[in-house]
Amino acid sequence: MGPGRPSIRDVAEQAGVSSALASFALNDRDGVAEETKARILKVAAELGYRPDPTARALRTGLSGSYGVLVRNMQNPYFLEVLRGAQDAASESGGTVFAVDSAYSVEREREHVRRLAQQRVDGLAIAPVGSGDAVDLWHELCPGRPTVVVNAVAHQDGVTRVGPDNVAAVDLAVDHLHDLGHRHITFYSAPAGVMADHDRLERFLQRCGERGVTPHPVETALNLDEAYRVTTDLLRGPHPPQAIVTNSDFTAHAVYRAARDHGVRVGPDLSVVGHDDLATSQLLDPPLTTVRLDRFQLGRAIVQRLRPGADTSDHVEPVELVVRSSTAPPR
Repeated sequence: MGPGRPSIRDVAEQAGVSSALASFALNDRDGVAEETKARILKVAAELGYRPDPTARALRTGLSGSYGVLVRNMQNPYFLEVLRGAQDAASESGGTVFAVDSAYSVEREREHVRRLAQQRVDGLAIAPVGSGDAVDLWHELCPGRPTVVVNAVAHQDGVTRVGPDNVAAVDLAVDHLHDLGHRHITFYSAPAGVMADHDRLERFLQRCGERGVTPHPVETALNLDEAYRVTTDLLRGPHPPQAIVTNSDFTAHAVYRAARDHGVRVGPDLSVVGHDDLATSQLLDPPLTTVRLDRFQLGRAIVQRLRPGADTSDHVEPVELVVRSSTAPPR
């Protein structure tokens, strides 16, 4: 092996195969026996081989990079998703460009334009509102893979990846119903920026099925606004006794508002979150929440952005983790 960066030819010589076969194995293409592929990958790891992105782009027209556009980087939910996405991208020597729209349609469209200029191989987007940015991406980069994350998308040519929203809503409503609650408040994004309206629709439907009075409430999904909305509800003539939030992140604001107004989470106000963040079990009291594997969801995103990949929708399973933030109504 010559000085400097090891090449595919170096890997092939050490593994005792042709350069073409080594290239097939390193790019995860068919036509390589599993035993041979394992040997090639082992040699590549020992030599410290890394694909040359410039050479690969010239040869294949692919950059090995993927854009992931989220709508709220403040929410730690997306950090674990991004970690899973980068883990999957790294398996083929790729990388992820992560950007945040902060629930701004204008910023979202600008990010799409910039990612198109970067010639990313595919785009995963947690869209704002109806997903006009998806149409813009298809206009700028026709034919490139598109994954819509945590949203309902009606565009053709997209793959949907997200949690099982129907099960998540049913688990929360049924749990509170079984505790005796017959009035449940449900936090959702404002209609103009809401992308996962299937959660709200299922909430209204499930409440009807269980004989529960639904109380949907719109709030911008940041801590200050969720705190203000919760404060207004607690000060109102009919303060809620059970709140289902769209995320554990938002639930933190509910806890703060309850604390500031002398309301005990659990005995006075049941709260159910969504995501099971690492901090949720450290709250006082620990938060009842819907758990999903955010890391695997991130991996599923990039696995569907690769050229020739499976483009079927991916629904991440969920489960309810019951802790002390929920209790029978007063």
